[in-house]
Amino acid sequence: MSPRAFIVLLTSFLIVGCSDNAEIKSNKKMANDFLNLALSDNPKAAQLLTHPNFTFTFMGETEISNIPFDRDTYFDDWIPNVVGALLPGGITLTATDMIADKDGVALIMEGDAEGINGEYDNKYVFVYKFKEGLIHKVTEYNSDLLVATRLYKQKLMPIELTEEIEKKN
Repeated sequence: MSPRAFIVLLTSFLIVGCSDNAEIKSNKKMANDFLNLALSDNPKAAQLLTHPNFTFTFMGETEISNIPFDRDTYFDDWIPNVVGALLPGGITLTATDMIADKDGVALIMEGDAEGINGEYDNKYVFVYKFKEGLIHKVTEYNSDLLVATRLYKQKLMPIELTEEIEKKN
């Protein structure tokens, strides 16, 4: 390879690398800004960061889990009627780590809140996928055991006892 061809090739790699770095940096900022805005007094401000085909899903094994919310139902239903009802005083989320590439971000956070049934502290991973420079999909993971017991006051039972109760009913 000629020195000139090598320089052109190297320059191309640097431009692509810098472009990817800018996109990754933008994705990280957008992911962090999204939650701050969504949980603020004006959650609709976060809607500007979302793709028209945006979806949100809270993962787990609770009554509010695994239901995809679209852009409208996330801001009109999930934020005020689920998060707002369970955490009326709001929640403070602190980022502890972030993993990102040009297609997505995993934002690892710790939450501190007073829930409807007392102290509620949980750890979270929010996985973001991006499309056309906007947030296309958010999937939330946390301890659904804490959600069930601290927010919904559900009791834990050994599996044998649960099976016995089900047989009687």
